Formats: sequence, structure tokens, C-alpha cells
Amino acid sequence: MSKANFDLNLLSGRIDRATTIVGNIVGWMIIPMILSLAYEVVARYVFGAPTIWAYDMTFMLYGAFFMLGASYTLKMDGHIRTDMFYDNWSPRTQAIVDLVCYLFLFYPFVLIFTIVGWEYFYKAFITNERFVSSPWMSVTWPFKFTLPLTGFLLSIQGVSEVCKCLVAIRSNSWPSKSIEERV
Repeated sequence: MSKANFDLNLLSGRIDRATTIVGNIVGWMIIPMILSLAYEVVARYVFGAPTIWAYDMTFMLYGAFFMLGASYTLKMDGHIRTDMFYDNWSPRTQAIVDLVCYLFLFYPFVLIFTIVGWEYFYKAFITNERFVSSPWMSVTWPFKFTLPLTGFLLSIQGVSEVCKCLVAIRSNSWPSKSIEERV
């Protein structure tokens, strides 16, 4: 393995490890969501005392869970692709197509998403914006912060994926999926 490929693999492995850690943390967010739903069901139907916060808590946690898991999904190759064509290509061709898509589709989208998400978050933060969908009227900025954070996490994982593409273009084989375990 060339030094350039080793360096790209090392960088990619470190990013993948960080993404896995973030993905695991985000995965645990399902527990407070389930607990808040269960509490609401018991409070509403057993005690006849619905909460004022469960609806907001549930949709904020689910939204954060969904958004913040996007970088882990990218790492795990879980996003949509037309595999009926892709699977028949050589690793080099796959990597070239992936690299072009990352550079001309993925990164422009992520950049716009991050900028717009930051603007939504910042406006909510400085105005102390609140959700008006329930009597709880929780502040929106913690939830809206997930937008630019998601963009940042996707950008970082995108660097890892670009590194993998460059290695595959040079060697005509994809780097081992276990790279992160060796770093």
C-alpha cells in the first residue's frame, strides 16, 4: 500500500470512528423518546392527565434522531443508490462516479443545508423563538441547532468517503471496511 493510500485510509478510519461514536450516541436518543411517549400514554389513558410537553418532546427527539443519524447512515452506505447499475461497475468506476457525485451534488447540497440551517438556528436563538404547537411552548433553538450540526457531521463524513474514493481510484479496490478498527 502506498504512503498516500495509507494516509487517506488513516484519515478515513479516524473520521469513521468518530462518526460511529456519534451514531451510537444518537442511537441512544431513542430511549428518551420512547420513555416520553410511554409516559404520555400512561398519563393520558390511565390517569386521564395528558402532559403539555410530550408532543413537542417527541417530535424534537425524533427529528434530531433522524437528522443526526444521517452521517452514520452515509458511513454505513445506507443512502439510496441505483445498485442495478453500480454493482456491475469496477471499483475504480464506482469510485469515480461517487467522487463526482460527492463534489458536484453532495457537497453543494450540504453547504446550502448547513448555511440555511445555521440561519434558522441563529434566528431562533437570538429571538428566543418558541414552538406554539402546544401549551408547553418550548424554545426552538436546541432543536434547530441539529440542522447545522447535521450539515457539519455530513461534511466530515463526506471527507472520509472522498478519501475512500481516491484510494479506490488509485488501487481499483475499495478500502477495507475494518479500517476504523485498526486506527
